[in-house]
Amino acid sequence: MSSSRPAATARARSTVIIDRLTVQFPDRDRPAVLDLSERVEPGDLVAITGPSGCGKTTLCRTIAGFVPGMMQADVQGDVRIGAMSSLHVDPARLAVRVGLVQQDPDAQICTLGVRQEVAFGPENLCLPVDEVRRRVDEAMRIVGIEDLAERQTPTLSGGEKQRLAIAAILAMEPDVLLLDEPTANLDPHGAKTIFDTLARLREREGRSLIVVEHRLAPLLPFGPRLWVMDGGRIVLRRPTRRREDLVALGLRSSWARRPPRPASRAGVRTALRGVSFRYGQRPVIDRLSFTASSGEIVGVIGPNGGGKTTLLRLLAGLESPQDGTVEKKKDLRIGMVFQHPHQQIFERSVRRELEIEGPLDEDHRARLLDEARLRGLDEAAPLSLSLGEQRRLTVTTALRTEPDLLLLDEPFIGQDRNNAAWMIGRILAARDRGAATILVSHDVPLLAGLCDRLLYLGADVIEGTPDEMFARLRGIGKDAFTPEYWEGQAGGGER
Repeated sequence: MSSSRPAATARARSTVIIDRLTVQFPDRDRPAVLDLSERVEPGDLVAITGPSGCGKTTLCRTIAGFVPGMMQADVQGDVRIGAMSSLHVDPARLAVRVGLVQQDPDAQICTLGVRQEVAFGPENLCLPVDEVRRRVDEAMRIVGIEDLAERQTPTLSGGEKQRLAIAAILAMEPDVLLLDEPTANLDPHGAKTIFDTLARLREREGRSLIVVEHRLAPLLPFGPRLWVMDGGRIVLRRPTRRREDLVALGLRSSWARRPPRPASRAGVRTALRGVSFRYGQRPVIDRLSFTASSGEIVGVIGPNGGGKTTLLRLLAGLESPQDGTVEKKKDLRIGMVFQHPHQQIFERSVRRELEIEGPLDEDHRARLLDEARLRGLDEAAPLSLSLGEQRRLTVTTALRTEPDLLLLDEPFIGQDRNNAAWMIGRILAARDRGAATILVSHDVPLLAGLCDRLLYLGADVIEGTPDEMFARLRGIGKDAFTPEYWEGQAGGGER
């Protein structure tokens, strides 16, 4: 696909002008965005990356009018979308020009039905019924959720909710699409489909795309302008088309293979024996048998809706199977990190959340915060943190009790390379203590380097070492779940 800006279409698209923008939240001691100026022309594709908490999400929310429209902050400078200032226009009016797909799809979904959710925006524009129907059908077709049209939104998987959130924004037909880690909850095939679709919208219709991503490889074929942020500023601007650019900048690319640590088969921590599970009449897991042993890291991959999160919930005892049994070692200590951090955050400050399992002395608490790159946030409200910061907080609290069974659901979402490496270090430390780790992630290259075994959950259930698994998946046409497919290259480790 051409990387040049597409020709103008019949409809004039809006230019985004960011003029000396500074955003300061009342509970932070430094600005989230600092004196930032930029311009995004119609048809531009901008990829934004940088450390967790560097201001990427705040910038997107400010462009969309959420800050300060719905989130209290001191904002200096201006952001203009065409003739409108996003700082002084009702976000509802701005929504016809700019659409934001947020990091956490649960924060965006506001109805109980899939079709109703996609129709919600166009209906609020008071469009004719036929036009609403056309937009809904087209948006669902674009993201491939036509088969979910009659489902209830609470029954969707994380990836299905992500697709729904994208469809709901596309139905508004905005000039500018802001996507904050839009594929974080999507399986690799779904991620590529979304990027290809968005690139076609840009190419054919002149829409601008501003995409926040840590995993940039799928965007490289489209020749994005790359903004690297740090400390609220853009510290690097450059066009990029090559994976080597990402490696040179120290950004996330592929991961080196770590030698497996032999697991003690005598120390089985948990097992499923012929387990089946259904949500209502919808089967999710069918006669699955599976074991996890002491000192073993098992990665779980597969398509959205394939049962990955359900597996973790069964192992944690949060769900009970309709058939079969879940066996666990007596007095097993379990640490679990949920796919959506807000589902397990209960306290009003980071300090109190860290101490939910018992008090910490000041030095120990400071060390935990430093290691998780949460220094200075002791009294911040956990739900005011970025999604990446919330995930590091929940990983820290889950590991405080030194669990025997560690259940992790997409822990790497929102993490830059350094923070992902910190999490890997914590997982390996838990392994060395003898914990069994079950790790659900769509980051296939990372799992390929970290895990002793992989379990693929989908129409087929496949289990084996990473090399065995990827060979079998290629053999049945599931190339989207191999590292080479995701990284866009043949071969393996970090360079």
